[in-house]
Amino acid sequence: MKSSLRVVAAAWTGMGAIELGAATGMRSFQLVSEMAARSVGGSRFGAARPFSAAAASVAPAVQVPGVTGDAAGVLSSIEALLHPEAPSSGKDVADAAVALAYLGARGNRRLWGKVLEKTASLGSSIDGPSLANLSWALSAANVDHTRTLAELAGPLAANLKSLKPAQVSYVVEALGKAGVADVELFAAVADLVETRAAELSAADLARLLWGFGAAGVQDGKLVKAASAGLVAKAGELSGRSAAQALWGLAALRRVPDAALAGALSKALKAGVEAPADAAAAAWALATLGVKPDAALIKTLADKAKAGAGDLSPAQAVQGGWGLAMLGDRDGVAALLGAAAGALQKDPAALSPSALALLYSGSVAAGITGLPAQVADYAAKGFGLAVEHGRHIRGAVAASFHKELAEAVAYASGARHRPDVAAKVASYAVAAPDGSTLDVVVPLDANTRLAVIGVESELLSTNGGVLGGSMAAARVREAQGYKVALVPQGDFPTGAPLATRAQAVLAAIKKSVPGLSSTVDKLAKDL
Repeated sequence: MKSSLRVVAAAWTGMGAIELGAATGMRSFQLVSEMAARSVGGSRFGAARPFSAAAASVAPAVQVPGVTGDAAGVLSSIEALLHPEAPSSGKDVADAAVALAYLGARGNRRLWGKVLEKTASLGSSIDGPSLANLSWALSAANVDHTRTLAELAGPLAANLKSLKPAQVSYVVEALGKAGVADVELFAAVADLVETRAAELSAADLARLLWGFGAAGVQDGKLVKAASAGLVAKAGELSGRSAAQALWGLAALRRVPDAALAGALSKALKAGVEAPADAAAAAWALATLGVKPDAALIKTLADKAKAGAGDLSPAQAVQGGWGLAMLGDRDGVAALLGAAAGALQKDPAALSPSALALLYSGSVAAGITGLPAQVADYAAKGFGLAVEHGRHIRGAVAASFHKELAEAVAYASGARHRPDVAAKVASYAVAAPDGSTLDVVVPLDANTRLAVIGVESELLSTNGGVLGGSMAAARVREAQGYKVALVPQGDFPTGAPLATRAQAVLAAIKKSVPGLSSTVDKLAKDL
């Protein structure tokens, strides 16, 4: 039994679904069929469930061809191997997990629970390659169990040198998907990538960027090495790898340089096949504020639109929002329409942040065809997401917003502390979506200026305003406000009030050229 499972798992050792050759895949599928045919007492199964990435990710995926036979015996064999009293090694558990992933048995919570229990009982005795394969299986089968992967991070770091670079990329991808940001492991991975970059394929480098991005681990060394490697191996880039790398860069707020952007764009134009990849790439480009050429926008929009029905609600929203910011209205209507349909069936289909994307995307694209109840619900989600952001501000961000409001008050004529405080208190107003705008200045009976501070965490690493803030500004404009965005990186926090006021007026003049005469008049009075 163990030997049979290892044959199934062997094709996946140190590899991923997307790299499998057809011959190897067919041999493994034939083995599964033979094992199923020999077993008795179970039900027949048709096509094994394709295992793919979670809703908003672009992790490797493969469509499993049809396999018929009695699978119950195979699953029973796996269950026996995972019995608490069975003398199973770490390799046995990893092979069982890979076999389960290969069979598309994500829904068998009981068997996956036994995998996790057996993994916990073996602890650090599991060797590096087995840990890597186990991590891959959990990710490939979409089995989310953050605690298990978090507990594996330590042993993985200790065994990192025993892994092949490709295995390391799958480990990082799995940890990122689970949100496990183990500092020691990710730092060791960055060192490994820097010294062994030549051994990593373009797909490996893309997975590493995605994993670091999904885990939220900022590491300049890793990004630099991976970016250089992707440019050097641009000829290897598939559409999927390009989308995955771009998604990781966007999650890390790293705008690619011209060489890397060109390589990724070329790969996307030539080879993006899955609608989910097109949606993810559109989201990433819009998030980073990278404006691709019309041909690439059309490629992404056509692919995403054609497969809108195959996307999860979250994928449809991300892709629709991205296309809205990139300027493709037809693709937006198809994707956001699909998400709206899912929302009508299940109000819990989207998180508040996804609802915010749905609302801001529809506003940015001028889409008015959403059902009224969906549009209203999405607007409330947008307001909730904004309020959440206000309430989780750290001390530095809170100080920035406070000093910004004071600078606006000083620029508008307040000169003494009580006057400044009174003006600041009067600026906060409730927006139509229920959220609070910190600084709204009524310039005249028909003009209200919203001065919005953009915190450092919402800027790219080079200081640029990301797509999320730009989309929020479009929502405020649609609500009737003139909007001035003030990036924290450009604001002289801690400087005298007059200096801060000058910086605010410069930002207003840049954002709203129509107010130049008003700004110039205020600047003379400073």
